[in-house]
This record gives sequence, C-alpha cells and structure tokens, in this order.
Amino acid sequence: MNISNDFSQSGLKGEDKTAFGVRLTGAWQKAGIIVWGVVTLLSLLSFSISIYSLNVWDRVPADHQTRYFPDLTTQDVQSHADYQNIVIHTGFSLSGYASILTIARILGGLALFVTGFLLIRRYNDRLMAVMMALLLSVFAAAGIWGNTLFSWAVTISPWMLIPAGLLGWALWCGLVIVYIFPDGRFTPRWTLWLAVLLVPLTFFLAFSINIFLNPDNWPDPINLLPNVLFIGGGLVALLYRYWRTLDSDKKRRMRAYVTGLTLLMLVYFIDFFINEIYYRLAGHPLIQGYQAGMGYALIYEPVWYVLEVGFSVGLAISVFRNKILED
Repeated sequence: MNISNDFSQSGLKGEDKTAFGVRLTGAWQKAGIIVWGVVTLLSLLSFSISIYSLNVWDRVPADHQTRYFPDLTTQDVQSHADYQNIVIHTGFSLSGYASILTIARILGGLALFVTGFLLIRRYNDRLMAVMMALLLSVFAAAGIWGNTLFSWAVTISPWMLIPAGLLGWALWCGLVIVYIFPDGRFTPRWTLWLAVLLVPLTFFLAFSINIFLNPDNWPDPINLLPNVLFIGGGLVALLYRYWRTLDSDKKRRMRAYVTGLTLLMLVYFIDFFINEIYYRLAGHPLIQGYQAGMGYALIYEPVWYVLEVGFSVGLAISVFRNKILED
C-alpha cells in the first residue's frame, strides 16, 4: 500500500507520481471505493425518499396530505390547498405540475450519480477523482433530505437523523474539494483557512448542536455568513484558479468544468439573494403571493436541475475528453 504524489512539500515519495494530486494503491484504493459506495447508497436512499415525498406533496390534493405527512397542521393544509388552487387555475393539473418538477429533479440527480460512478470506474486510483465522486453523490440529494416534509421518515426511523446530518455535513465539506480540484492544492492559499473554519462550524450547523458556534444561533444577518464566505469563496477560488492559469492548454482542459460549476453557483446566489438577502434588506419577501411563488418554482427548479446536468456534462468533458486529471 502506498500513497504518492510529486508535491515536494508533502514529504511523500514513491515511484507512482502525478502532477494532479495523490495516487491511491492497494488498501487505500479499496478504502476509497468502499467509502464512495457507502456514501452513494445513503445518498440514493435519501434521494429516492425525497423524490417520492416531493412528488406526493405536489401531486396529492391538500386535504389528503395528512395521510402522508401526519405532522401537518390545519394551517399548513389550508395554505397548501390555496397554492394548489392557483396551480389549477393557471391551467395545470396537479399531476402535470408534479411531473414537471419530478422529472427535472430525477434528471439532475441521476446526472450527478452517473458522473460520479464513471469517475470511480475510470479513476479510482486518484484521490481527487474519488473525492469529486463523493461530492457528486452527496450533491445529488442536496437540498432535499433536510426538508421538513420528511420528518415522518425520522418518526418511523429515528436513526435517519444521523445519516441525514452526516450527508448535510458532507455537502458543506465538499466545498473543500472545490477549493482544491483538480490538482489537490489550495489555490489561492487563503482557501486553506476557509477549509479550517468550514469543517467545525458546519458540523455544528448540520447536526443542529445548540452552541454559539452553530451559525444558526447567530443573529441576522450574520447567520448567513457561512453561505457567503464558504460558497462565495469557492466561486472566487474557482474563477481565480482558471484566470491565473498561464498554460493555455491547461485552461482549455478546465473550461467545461469551470463553466458548468460557475453557472450553477451563480444561480445559487441569485436564489440566495431573492430568498435571504432581499428579505433582510427590505423586510418583506421579493416574491409574494401564491401566483408569483408558483411561477418562480416553475422557472427556478427546472433551471437549477438543468444546470446540474450541465455541470455533470462539463465535468465529464474536462475529465474524460480533456484529461484534466492526467499528466
């Protein structure tokens, strides 16, 4: 068993070297595949439950929802009924509305899962590929498992709080991969300090630990700092790494990956501004009323999942066609 790379500062030596990060052999390589498999199975479980639950939420009439979500209050049911009435009056059937969103969610998630599988299949001896594959599996279920609609799953199986928390924390920690992909270096160097802050703070956040270091316990708008600092830092680092690359061939090989991830992160921040920043600045939501909310959902969600597919394709182009992970 050995791990080797050609970074002189790492102190690791060996015959198997690469300019694109640590190489895995023997037990390390097998361990990487096993960890990826476990995380992917948990993500697939979460993804499947979430897709089913969201489809039920969008498709089933509100007065039948308590059969599936017993924790709903009378106010929740009435609010959802009002929303569904707007959907119907706009000309959609509930099944048609649900189908649009469900298909988009499935396509986005499957694109990420498939790309991660292809990375493991082709490059399971490269730490950067294994780490990116892990991120893709977690990202495929991102933003879904934590929805309060799925509290019934925890009621049935309380142990699901643990994998849900671990997956949530893994998603935050996945930003470290954005800081270092594809060569394993923190570029620019200040992203190392972001990583040092990110890991403990987001652990408290993911598991809702009631201490001051949990950003959820910070006052507005400081509690938004992790999103701005860690995710925004990832976007800045991504663009910095691309534009500061002097080798034109290396820049060309990175382009599809950088473009796909940049577009995805920009849309994230557009939604973040609309739903978080604007509300705190103006004191009221930018999108008000069920009609506007439905229109936003029908635009934002499909666009987001299409961009997930675009990111997956861009990453695949950079890795498999442009050989971004190879010398």
